[in-house]
Amino acid sequence: MNAAPSVKKDDSISRIRELDSLRGIAALIVLVFHFSLLNPGFLAFTKFGVTGVDLFFIISGFVITMSLERIQSGYQFLVNRFSRLYPTYWTAVIFTFGIICINKLFLGFEPQHAIPTRDFLYNLTMFQYYFGVKDLDGPYWTMIIEMLFYLVMGYLFVTKSLKSAVAILIPLTLLGTILTEFHWFQPFSMAYFKNFPLAQSLPLFVSGILFYRLFAKERNFVLNIILIIGCYFLQILLFTKTGRANYYISHSEYKAVLTVYYGIFFLFVFGKLKFIVNPITLFLGRISFALYLIHQYFSIYFLIPNLMKWGVNYYIAAFLIALPVCILIAAGITFFIEKPSEKWLKRNLYRLMDAIIIKK
Repeated sequence: MNAAPSVKKDDSISRIRELDSLRGIAALIVLVFHFSLLNPGFLAFTKFGVTGVDLFFIISGFVITMSLERIQSGYQFLVNRFSRLYPTYWTAVIFTFGIICINKLFLGFEPQHAIPTRDFLYNLTMFQYYFGVKDLDGPYWTMIIEMLFYLVMGYLFVTKSLKSAVAILIPLTLLGTILTEFHWFQPFSMAYFKNFPLAQSLPLFVSGILFYRLFAKERNFVLNIILIIGCYFLQILLFTKTGRANYYISHSEYKAVLTVYYGIFFLFVFGKLKFIVNPITLFLGRISFALYLIHQYFSIYFLIPNLMKWGVNYYIAAFLIALPVCILIAAGITFFIEKPSEKWLKRNLYRLMDAIIIKK
């Protein structure tokens, strides 16, 4: 019999240590990929890190499904997501905006451009995409995709359709693939992917849902595996016309990396991924959200370039200075802002929502 994935108690919520470790690894490979953009020769070895977000999306599909099965009401989901995401996200936006101001005002970086105060304010919503405002930092582009997935899953939960999530979402994944393969230049196709950016990665999220079903030992074991394989092929078909990885890796390279990610998840659900769990990956997993959000602009537009101007070797600037500094900042945000504010917000927002419901 296969050993079950290891679970431990953390803040009264069961956490799966393999997933925490995977988050940490995904954040690290994305960070290293962004660092290597400053060194084209090194990029040849790290370009596969551009797909780290694919791993994040599969994890999200798994975790959100698991979270929804452990709550009783829609407002719990809303409070949990808001408390988990926004304090860290707001801190990252404020941090990056501050670095941008320092670059523009004192270091002469892009002096022809004004301080992006308007962009800063819209970015605080996490929905700047729909306001037509550019992301203040590179990693933010994935947040609207995550938020749309949360909204879709939250809607399915409150309408008591969560058990039918796969049956509802699989046709949408098929639609996206059909549009990219046969009708890509049609106005409807362009509008569909522009107005619903989740479509470009939906097979990954659905795969996460299906992996959770395997993990939870739900019925239709063989069907779930077949559907996972189907989502894998659908995502491969979407690659050439959607997402950002196709700017850095070939289609065949993407197939290879995606195969590795799906293989990792199969190992996980069958209890064979414990070997990645160690204090380093668990620590990186705990700080992964903050690390993912704050590293790009700070590192590749501020810290590393300025260190190199002062004569510091690229590898020293990137991996002996920028990497530990980013980890230190992310740890500070996680343990002194994210964790305390999440607890405080949950406690007080639950009280507020309970009071509103009782009054009604």
